[in-house]
Amino acid sequence: MNRVLGAMLIFVLVGLVSAEAASPRTLARQVTIHRDEWGVPHIDGKTDASAVFAVAYAQCEDYFWQVEETYIYCLGRYAEVYGESGLDSDMLHRAFKINERAKEGYEALPKSLREICDAYAAGYNYYLKTHPDVKPRLITKFEPHYMLSFERFVLLNWLTGRAHAPTKELKPMLLELQAATGSNAWAVGPSKTVNGSAMLFINPHQPWYGIGSFTEMHVRSGEGWNFTGSTFPGGPFPSMGHNEYLGWAHTVNAPDVGDVYRVTFDHPTDRLKYRYADGWKDATEWKDTISVLVGGAIENRVFTFRETHYGPVLAKEDNTHYLAVKIARLFDGSRLEQGVAMTKSKNFSEWKAAIGMLNLQMFNTVYADVEGNIFYVYNGTVPRRDTSFDWTKPVDGSDPRTEWNGLHPFAELPQVLNPLSGYVQNCNSTPFTTTDDGNPSLEDFPSYMVEEKYDDKRRAKVSRYLLRAADDLTFEQWEDLCYDTTLYWPMTELPRYAEAFADLEKRKPELAAKIKPYLDHLLDWDYKSTAESTQTSLCVAWYEMLYGRGYPVETLKPEFIVDPDKRFEALGQAAAILTALYGSWKVPYGDVNRLQRFPDQRGPETVPFDDTMPSLPQVGVPGPLGVAFTVYHTPPDPSKPNRMKQYAVVGASYMGVFEFNKGRVNGGSYLHYGQSGDPSSPHFFDQATLFSQKKFKPAWFYWDDVTAHTVEKYHPGRKK
Repeated sequence: MNRVLGAMLIFVLVGLVSAEAASPRTLARQVTIHRDEWGVPHIDGKTDASAVFAVAYAQCEDYFWQVEETYIYCLGRYAEVYGESGLDSDMLHRAFKINERAKEGYEALPKSLREICDAYAAGYNYYLKTHPDVKPRLITKFEPHYMLSFERFVLLNWLTGRAHAPTKELKPMLLELQAATGSNAWAVGPSKTVNGSAMLFINPHQPWYGIGSFTEMHVRSGEGWNFTGSTFPGGPFPSMGHNEYLGWAHTVNAPDVGDVYRVTFDHPTDRLKYRYADGWKDATEWKDTISVLVGGAIENRVFTFRETHYGPVLAKEDNTHYLAVKIARLFDGSRLEQGVAMTKSKNFSEWKAAIGMLNLQMFNTVYADVEGNIFYVYNGTVPRRDTSFDWTKPVDGSDPRTEWNGLHPFAELPQVLNPLSGYVQNCNSTPFTTTDDGNPSLEDFPSYMVEEKYDDKRRAKVSRYLLRAADDLTFEQWEDLCYDTTLYWPMTELPRYAEAFADLEKRKPELAAKIKPYLDHLLDWDYKSTAESTQTSLCVAWYEMLYGRGYPVETLKPEFIVDPDKRFEALGQAAAILTALYGSWKVPYGDVNRLQRFPDQRGPETVPFDDTMPSLPQVGVPGPLGVAFTVYHTPPDPSKPNRMKQYAVVGASYMGVFEFNKGRVNGGSYLHYGQSGDPSSPHFFDQATLFSQKKFKPAWFYWDDVTAHTVEKYHPGRKK
């Protein structure tokens, strides 16, 4: 009897300890946040769960508005806050049953991953409890399954390529921004560095406002974590960066991970039956309510959704034909499992096994490690398909031959390991021009696998140009190279224009005389952007005139220009625009391309930039011209006297430069504007000065450095 009671008592005590271990106060006591001089949180937790708890808490300290914004979006409640403009994304969310499947997925997760979800939810909720002055717009209590809604809906939107703007009028601008943005990732091997070490450059180009911007953080736990880098506010730990042994970067790619099926609903008596093989399959249909903000009040709208065995129906062609969408592994497990394994890997073999799980549906990945390995992979969950079909178009959903036959394993994806050329790069471009020697061959892969197989962007071309020439690199030279402003388009095209101009002088001397001062000015240039460069201003204006981008002066904005003479005329028009805007066509680039920040903005198009307020010069250039230091700007608005300058809003949002010496990784980083979204914080705009001067701050990683540079040290909820 005593043994039974003793066993019961032990059971009760274990239960109490387990319950206490999961409590917010216990988690808070188990973790310490160290803030360095730049406000970056270095999180030291007893367990992975306690570290994630502090990640959520620290993100809320820095970017609560942004964290909540991301989850409002990823929970399918955007229209509840933004009205009609949020309806498209909410309908896409409901069609895929993101929340319903997230709840199911959470219950199926291994205990260790559920604990991570629980911890992030607890950290968010604990922040609200300890900061009663913070008033959420919508999410007053965070549920653990939200983490799966987040990772799945973010990926779904990447994969479907949708853009959502606050107004229909602004949507074209956002679509243009989305098309222009991208990322750069480089790695060089020991043959190119003084120390015989591999080096890595992480450079995602994301919006600096709203969903998709980045934050920087460092997580360490007693369960094997020690990883630093960047993630979206709302992510439970950094998604790219490095640990003691290795690191990686991602860029967006376009693997064919999903298909559109043309489904025929023409059954004589049952409207939910659709043709399949020699018979029929049954679709399911349901209604869902979406809350929409209309005139300051909530309006509940009921929508009907339909799903086939392929996936949800997203469009209707006619009365009998509908388009259904299928995406590989959208609901299989969780990206958390792969992320934890990658961040805890200690060598290339372990890391490759982790990324080989294929729980991440897309993203080029560039890798480097302390053993000197460099690696690139065109990552994606690509289904095996019957190559007799054209998978770039909707396929016949009634034909069983269009069913997938599993996935291509990791080994069958395009990849490059330790090429003779000593470098790898990817800039949202084809994997078949990754380097000079040792590229994968286009003929070795199915035609459907790589959608951007022929897209060798100028950013990739200038990257190869720079990396090819780079030898005996020191870490300081690597930092300088990653801020390089060589422009590929004028470097390669202006000599051709010079040849064509000689012919123009013979045929049209009056036009040639008009254009000559502008062309001579551009030819007297090293093709690098600087704050003082007037050539950069003229070149960018000309490029945007040629390709129909940028300046909103309708009378001077041509259509896409093919005729050679009209391309010269566009140079004169570009000079005229600069003169009209700034009083001279010789305007220093840094005078009109500026850095300025405002808090809590949904996206670049809503920011009230103002020429009368303080700002800093910057020299990054739009990516289509082919440049490493990539930045995109809002155009000037001649209708507003205080909006004649251009303000950076997209581009080098996080930059990490790392040298993988054996025994100690050397690193520097930059985060757009600064670590905090609070205008009263000293870290709201402090890193903008670094950006303006093309510098990196130290990225402290080893704990002796972290403690030496700690400005604040505290437990969540008990700041000291």
